[in-house]
Amino acid sequence: MISDNGAARPLGREGHRVRSRSIKGGDCTIPGVPDRKRYNLNTPELAPEQEREAAERLFDGALAIYPTDTLYAVGCRALDEAAVRRLREAKGREALKPLPVIVADIAQARSISGAWPPTAQRLAEVFWPGPLTLLVPAGSNLSRELLAGSASIAMRAPASRIARALARSVGPLVSTSANLAAEPPCRTVDLALAAFPLATLAFDIGPLDGEPSTIVDVSDPSGRLSLVRAGRVEVQAIEAALGVPLLPR
Repeated sequence: MISDNGAARPLGREGHRVRSRSIKGGDCTIPGVPDRKRYNLNTPELAPEQEREAAERLFDGALAIYPTDTLYAVGCRALDEAAVRRLREAKGREALKPLPVIVADIAQARSISGAWPPTAQRLAEVFWPGPLTLLVPAGSNLSRELLAGSASIAMRAPASRIARALARSVGPLVSTSANLAAEPPCRTVDLALAAFPLATLAFDIGPLDGEPSTIVDVSDPSGRLSLVRAGRVEVQAIEAALGVPLLPR
């Protein structure tokens, strides 16, 4: 089966849903307990069966805690508007703030971009996969719930093979840090699950304590290139790759 973003959807059990279940014990039933799948991984990649099972849950609308090359993220399928809405509500993300995404590769990035400037191509070729986020014009296939009225979308292909495998299987993923709004990042899966009890999918590779990604805005039609946030990738390296200085935003 092919999904709305061109990713091949795995065949799941008819009527399969993963959002919640009830636990019966004696005469009592406890409703709304998450039917959660947690992967405790000894290697930073997924086995084929794990990838297939995770993809099935994400296609069913699951919220997921997963590692990037910086910190743990909480996300869902970026093209699933209902899941994005639930994630925004769980995060406490302000309605006027767009949500960033991760992609599997440049081709997937272009598929959700309204335009893909040569500067975006150059920076992606040099720094992806890695901790550089590009702000590019948003594609018409992205929802209002994701963009919150913004004309641009922040995206990157991370060095994390787990994150890229998930995006390869189900399409672009929302990738916002696994913490509630105005709270510090959760550096372990246990803390992230405590913050997001409705997450029904989690990938644990141990504590993460990385510096956030660098964000560069290449969306301006005039060609203006600006630094939105300093981070893991040094500004001097970006300017060397482009051959021009970055301007303050």
